Amino acid sequence: MNNQYKYLMKNTGILTLSNFSSKILVFLLVPLYTSTLTTSEYGIYDLVLSTIQLLFPLLTLNIADGVMRFSMEKSHEKNEIISIATIYVAGGILGGSLLLVVNRLFGIWKDIEGMEILILLYYIFYMLNQLLLQFAKGQERIKDLGIAGIVGTVSMLLFNLFFLCVTKSGLKGFFAANILGQAIPTIYYFFRLRIWEYIGASFNRQLHMELIAYSFPLLFSTLGWWINNTADKYVVFFLCGAAANGLLSIAYKIPSILNTFQSIFIQAWQVSAIREYGTAEAKIFYKSAFLYSNACMCVMCSGLIAMSKIIAKILFANEFYSAWVYVPFLLVSSAVNAASGFLGPILSAEKKSKEMAKSAVYGVLANIILNLCLVIGIGVQGAALATAISSLVIFYVRKKAVGTILSAGDYRLIYCAWSVLFIESALEIWLPCSFTTWFCVLVILILYRKVIFYGLKIIRGRFKKI
Repeated sequence: MNNQYKYLMKNTGILTLSNFSSKILVFLLVPLYTSTLTTSEYGIYDLVLSTIQLLFPLLTLNIADGVMRFSMEKSHEKNEIISIATIYVAGGILGGSLLLVVNRLFGIWKDIEGMEILILLYYIFYMLNQLLLQFAKGQERIKDLGIAGIVGTVSMLLFNLFFLCVTKSGLKGFFAANILGQAIPTIYYFFRLRIWEYIGASFNRQLHMELIAYSFPLLFSTLGWWINNTADKYVVFFLCGAAANGLLSIAYKIPSILNTFQSIFIQAWQVSAIREYGTAEAKIFYKSAFLYSNACMCVMCSGLIAMSKIIAKILFANEFYSAWVYVPFLLVSSAVNAASGFLGPILSAEKKSKEMAKSAVYGVLANIILNLCLVIGIGVQGAALATAISSLVIFYVRKKAVGTILSAGDYRLIYCAWSVLFIESALEIWLPCSFTTWFCVLVILILYRKVIFYGLKIIRGRFKKI
């Protein structure tokens, strides 16, 4: 096996071993959330988190992505990169604080009154954690990423149990647990990476301009990604109420299984895609990795759609169970997003941040129009369907920007598989029949049989050598 494949598999393995078990622990907390929080409380928390995820790139001009990309280049001084990023993070913290003050003075969002300090602390530690995570990734500190993931998730697990079960603090306790879950891995990164050694360097104006020239267009991509995955919650919140948004938000927990695998792989893939860019075997490497990752996502997605009711019965307590009907299309959206996310690091390696921004703009337009039309037309289910369709738009635009990585036949296979997933979702929701649903699972397995068998052959060969 070539070195680039070994490197990718090694990093993916490390991140899987370190992150997957911890992510599963958080996933298993869903019954705790649904039994101790109301649908309205969970809806408010989820909307606050979504807003924080928007403000971070918006108020820092998406500097964290620039930190990751430029840290991988030996020609740039790491202390200069961190010094520039520190200025933008400080500005982001100031901007977020001012927004909370304005909200307090004018009562714009009354649901969060009395929780401003908790929200500010969550916002600060979220920003710092994301910045240091990207810096660690740029330094190829994969083991540290894994350890931080375990530390953070275990901390969040313990604090959630304490605040929700022991002190019974409700929504405020939920916020406190998640603040500590962000703070502890941030502290780990700070000391492990010895960040204080990078602060205080002279300001490099040329590097600053290069960083912003790269990061700023990516802001539109990040915003587009955020809107595509979050705008539906705002539309549902304002058109259908906090309780309906709570149901939609909890429905996202089952697709988070796919998102966990995607996030683990993408962390490793970002490093490999940039590292291998410009080599003679880059295109072949990109093609193989894409086909295998897409096959895994589609197979898992199909299986989860078929089992969505069963999983919901186990995880969703009380009135939250009805959220299962939104799960299938959200799963399809996650599978398509995984493909788009795969292409992102390739565009990043090519420094085509404007093309990533272009895909975001098209995705945003499609998402907003579809959400407004479909939510008004068919309710909350329209939001899930809109998210899935707009994900397809983003993928198509990115595919055009990347160029000929895959053959026409490869793309036909992918589009055929996604079509089956859409059909399976519709059948599961509106014409429930276990036979037809599992037949769709079988079709997906048949479509990807060659990729699956070849992948298993490679894995078996690797184990024989051990």
